[in-house]
Amino acid sequence: SSQNTKIELKYASPELTNAKNLELAVPGTYRVSGSAVKIRSFLPTLTVFPTKQHPRKITLRGEDGNNYIFLLKGHEDLRQDERVMQLFGQVNA
Repeated sequence: SSQNTKIELKYASPELTNAKNLELAVPGTYRVSGSAVKIRSFLPTLTVFPTKQHPRKITLRGEDGNNYIFLLKGHEDLRQDERVMQLFGQVNA
């Protein structure tokens, strides 16, 4: 199927569903000053893409109120995917 699948996070990871107001920083928000945006929560739905590795898109909400989207994949080099996501981010801005 070429359609993305939505999965409720509570079935994939009850621990992440219940994780709130973490002392853990949102990846990529670290600053030289030592400040970082901490994770407030995880949005309740994952998106699974219908490609070979079935990557998952997860969204974190930061303590700043912004959503941060991450692509989760196993057993692969993610640098190229990161560049593609950055490109999409620029195109959609």
